[in-house]
Amino acid sequence: MLLTFLLAVTFLLSGYQVFASPGDDLYAFSDCLYQCEQITCNKNPYYIIQEEYGQELQEQGIELNYYNPTWHFDAIPLPLYLRLLGWTCESNCDYQCQRIITYERRKNNEEIFQFHGKWPFKRVFGIQELFSVIMSIGNFYVTFQYGFKKILAILRNKNLPYGQKQQHVNIFIITLVTMSAWIASAVFHTRDFPVTEHLDYYLAGATILSGFHALGARLFELYRRDKAFWRWFFSTLCLAAYAYHVQRLYRDWSYTYNMRANIFIGFCQNLFYCLVVYKLYSKYYNMEQSDGHSINLNHLYYIDFKRMILPSFYSRSAKLYTLYPAMLCTIVLVGMTLEIIDFPPICKDLVDAHGLWHLVTIVPVYMGWYDWLIWDVNENVWNDIQEEDRKKKE
Repeated sequence: MLLTFLLAVTFLLSGYQVFASPGDDLYAFSDCLYQCEQITCNKNPYYIIQEEYGQELQEQGIELNYYNPTWHFDAIPLPLYLRLLGWTCESNCDYQCQRIITYERRKNNEEIFQFHGKWPFKRVFGIQELFSVIMSIGNFYVTFQYGFKKILAILRNKNLPYGQKQQHVNIFIITLVTMSAWIASAVFHTRDFPVTEHLDYYLAGATILSGFHALGARLFELYRRDKAFWRWFFSTLCLAAYAYHVQRLYRDWSYTYNMRANIFIGFCQNLFYCLVVYKLYSKYYNMEQSDGHSINLNHLYYIDFKRMILPSFYSRSAKLYTLYPAMLCTIVLVGMTLEIIDFPPICKDLVDAHGLWHLVTIVPVYMGWYDWLIWDVNENVWNDIQEEDRKKKE
């Protein structure tokens, strides 16, 4: 479940913006915006008036706006596909001026700046960050293909025992929330509006909390029949916490609060995760010791060797397989360094560090994250439930 937290950090980082960027304060950018809006949006040929009456206006103390005849802008009205994505004359001017100023700075070997907290990406069919959109869709696909479909097939089994079903339902909820979050991420990277940003944040919080809920239920064995009250209590508490989180942000949109809340829940989730892995590793270690070093191979029914990292090592025994999520999470942790060493977009201004980070997050899910969760429920949770039933009959 550490992976769930790390993936959610993706959405938090993608949604976080610093609205005062160096590019916003460039005089050239301000002049470009004024020129574009006056000529294309307001149909005001101000530069002609300046040429005819420039001297008189200056004598009256009126400051004249800079005009650059080499700056060319899109004609109005904008193409239909841009208008469908919410582009207006003003927002289109903003985009065009970002590209114009960036081109000039690059030509003069000057530093490339961000505008409004974002790099000046090249727009494709009205999409602001095409590569990040594609990678978000890729993350949605692998979650759907290797998580959602597998868990759904299990839940369709009418003979699935109740306690075993509870944990599969918890994982199923994670897949639903995660897929929704990736859709929100794709929409946000397509067009950055307050509503798309907020939706990105809300679902990021839901992703973290769903993982916290599933992992808490797993650690404290809330799938047991004698813990039905605590199971419902814990679920209700998590739902109430999320409802408070959403309404708190709705009343007062605070980046600081949002980060602190999600990091706190994520820290608790990671603690739960470490304890679960420790318990599982200890369980299989003790089994091997007590059975004369016999090796448990129950995990082989769940893994796909073609989609597994270091299969020759992790497939040796169930004891080693308990550690497999640590490898997957390490990949994500290393990938997160891309967010730290942020750099201007490359490849025709289409690819940036954040988009590459989205690419990295595809790997763990494809390489068997949900396979491990299914194995844990079927081979460990179910064994605990059977052991509970056996003791009751004695």
